[in-house]
Amino acid sequence: MNPYVSAQIALLVEGLRLLETYVTAPQALHADIRMMRESLPFPSAQELSRDEATLLRQRHVELTDDQPALALDAVQAVRATATTLSSLQEHPDAAIDTSWFRRARLVLHRAEQQAGADVRTFMTRHVTGIYVIVDPEATQGRPVAEVARATLAGGARVIQLRDKLNDKRVVLEQAKVVTEMCDEHDALFFMNDDADVAQASNAHGLHIGQTDLPTEESRKVLDQRQLIGRSNNGLGQALESHAQGVDYIAVGAIYATSTMGKSGRTALGPEAITEVKQAVPRPIVAIGGIGGSNIVDVVEAGADCVCVVSAVTFADDPEAATRELVRLFESASG
Repeated sequence: MNPYVSAQIALLVEGLRLLETYVTAPQALHADIRMMRESLPFPSAQELSRDEATLLRQRHVELTDDQPALALDAVQAVRATATTLSSLQEHPDAAIDTSWFRRARLVLHRAEQQAGADVRTFMTRHVTGIYVIVDPEATQGRPVAEVARATLAGGARVIQLRDKLNDKRVVLEQAKVVTEMCDEHDALFFMNDDADVAQASNAHGLHIGQTDLPTEESRKVLDQRQLIGRSNNGLGQALESHAQGVDYIAVGAIYATSTMGKSGRTALGPEAITEVKQAVPRPIVAIGGIGGSNIVDVVEAGADCVCVVSAVTFADDPEAATRELVRLFESASG
């Protein structure tokens, strides 16, 4: 057999075996991946003995604690290998039927959707603690990067960049800088509204409002690993966002606020957090008028994460202001 073709076939078979290890739910998808492998016309693709399968599964599981990410990488690797072999269909050593590639595209798409959802579920564990929106209109004239760095040093777990002043070139440059900062602090970075900037900057996610690009369309622009959070003014919108597949639910305004032009929004009160928390199995981010005087009530109402703007970005010392909110959050959450 041609050595190049042989290498591609080996990659395809081992990639599918890896997917069988990690993409185990739903069962129908797992069965389809297994069928893809078993239907390949190569001896190496056939079923292993029980002992061989057990050993292979153990060795795969040892690779990483972040198994969803490995599964997503495997999907993309299998797709690339399948594409290569499809281009070699005329070669006698790569005798895979055209119908196999057609089925494979459908199964791999479903596997990518499932693996991506698993990756994002794994990542949402980090949607907790203090979440700071950094906006050049609300930094007291200080550079966005300076304020973001200070809040991260103070213990913020999530940063969002909201910039309605600058053109996208400048915003993208800022977003890349803040992404790197968040990576260094094991924090999450979300871009506000602009899915293309979120994708290009390798942000950990995108935050959208009710009137922004719809969730489904945003997902088409983003990488499967990137999260989407959405603003909601009460239970009805939260349920709608959950049905659309967002990764976290932002609820607000909890208290009256004039920050970023939201003075006309009716305050929901902390009881809205409890109501949404009981109905939606997603991390709940409370936002709107929250500061040191009321953060305890918000956390006790069930917020997984508390989003602030002026309480930190208007402070003379954003790092100290963030640290105090972190202390109050941790005390209230036990």
